[in-house]
Amino acid sequence: MYQTYHLKQRLSLFVSIFLPILIYQLANFSASFVDTTMTGQYDTLHLAGVSMATSLWGSFFSFLTGIVSALVPIIGHHLGQGKDEKIASDFYQFIYLSLALSLILFALVFLGAPLVLQRLGLDSLVKDVAQHYLWYLSIGIIPFLLFSVIRSLLDALGLTRLSMYLMLLLLPLNASFNYVLIYGAFGFPEMGGAGAGLGTSLAYWVLLVISLLLAIKYPKVRQYQLWKIRPLSKTGLAEGFRLGLPIGGTVFAEVVIFSIVGLVMSKFSSLIIASHQAAMNFSTLMYAFPMSISTAMAIIVSYELGAERLDDVKKYCTLGRIVASIFAVFTLIFLYIFRDKVASLYGSDPDFIRLTSIFLTFSLFFQLADTIAAPLQGILRGYKDTKAPFYLGLLAYWGVSLPLGLFLDYATDLGPYAYWIGLIASLVVSAILYQLRLNYIQKKRR
Repeated sequence: MYQTYHLKQRLSLFVSIFLPILIYQLANFSASFVDTTMTGQYDTLHLAGVSMATSLWGSFFSFLTGIVSALVPIIGHHLGQGKDEKIASDFYQFIYLSLALSLILFALVFLGAPLVLQRLGLDSLVKDVAQHYLWYLSIGIIPFLLFSVIRSLLDALGLTRLSMYLMLLLLPLNASFNYVLIYGAFGFPEMGGAGAGLGTSLAYWVLLVISLLLAIKYPKVRQYQLWKIRPLSKTGLAEGFRLGLPIGGTVFAEVVIFSIVGLVMSKFSSLIIASHQAAMNFSTLMYAFPMSISTAMAIIVSYELGAERLDDVKKYCTLGRIVASIFAVFTLIFLYIFRDKVASLYGSDPDFIRLTSIFLTFSLFFQLADTIAAPLQGILRGYKDTKAPFYLGLLAYWGVSLPLGLFLDYATDLGPYAYWIGLIASLVVSAILYQLRLNYIQKKRR
């Protein structure tokens, strides 16, 4: 990270941070993409089981990783203020925090998930696949959360390219383990959809070991002497939790609505469940573009605010949103033209491809709304403004999405598409509310 003086320097710095983030976000989302596509090619009912499990797992996991991501603005402000000596201590507070959070998620997976799945009225095979997928995936909770802390540190230090290289390892690792465990290759048992959960967990364990070695050996990180364990700090832990809880809550409020819609889909046929999950999975993969802009904005804005360069903050905010719009144009055109081919990646049944293509058409509006909302979330996190966006997100997601979806489902013949319309409307409302909040924050800082 460094100070910039004109547009060319700002664009160069922004792109150097954004592109590696984009690549590793695509690699990160590819874990779910690989699980879904490989399971869909194996069996449609197994895909429905993985879909139900993902609906339960995804929201809580996003909540916890959202809390951990608060390390980025904290370190960004330290760097901008020249307080490098505080970085290692805050890093360890988030290590302790992630270990505690992993215990909570373990309890939810092993105690709560089976109770929920039993009450959804699923086919016995779908229920069994979902339950075993969750159990095997829980083995990867600790390595993924610890890796998220290391990745947040690297991002805040401006080493997004190193994060990218680490995440690029995930795709071949995950695909290899999945192939062996789903299909029973090389003498291993054929586990179907459940094997996808175990394959993802094993991939994250390998990734954690490699990232720990890099955190100790890499020259630009080695100076912080992370091999020296820092003691628990109540002040540092409290700040991390104070900033991270609203971030995680905001992510949870958004993701859990998508998960609940996935669970509501259980009242429809297994074919609709599988088509919904396939379209939602690819939409999540496309979300890597605005999400990467959001992460880059949080890194740069926090650094510039730490150095009290408010004019540069505004210039970066404008730049980031323009870049987000440019990428949105390309992703929307791609998805509209190739939606049928994308659907065929998840299965070969003609009815499945037709339904998935319809859902993918609705997802075009997801991309458009996220292009506006996601960068605003990153900017606000850079300001360390997390509590108000949490309440605004809660209002938008819970006050609009599900009520509107339920109303359209019962008042019209839209069926499962009613809930997608509700999701789109909630994203639009959240974008408007975040913009109003940013206007207030910037006026207050001036």
